[in-house]
Amino acid sequence: MRDLPDLFIRELKAKGHLEFFLRKSNFSLLIKAGNISIPLKVSNGEIKKASHTSHFDVEISGLEEDVLSLITGEVKLREAISRNKIIMEATFRKKLLIESFFYLGKISLTNT
Repeated sequence: MRDLPDLFIRELKAKGHLEFFLRKSNFSLLIKAGNISIPLKVSNGEIKKASHTSHFDVEISGLEEDVLSLITGEVKLREAISRNKIIMEATFRKKLLIESFFYLGKISLTNT
């Protein structure tokens, strides 16, 4: 589980359709899964690890297993938020973008 941030970023970069989808997007995203933090920076379609800054455009947090279910596509973001499994701080427009981001970017932990 400790290598989850690097694995997540590597899997996202491998998905060419995700870069196309995010080609005009610029935002920072912090995903907190229990004690694990995944700071991301999306800049014109490029996804990379961000430095820990004091402000992120979008923050998602939850228990490790709930966040893992989200990034593997087992549960949709909207569903996890409505069940109070995931907490998300973002504008409505960013929520819609991030929901698509997770849907298109779901990773498989069985192939790694």
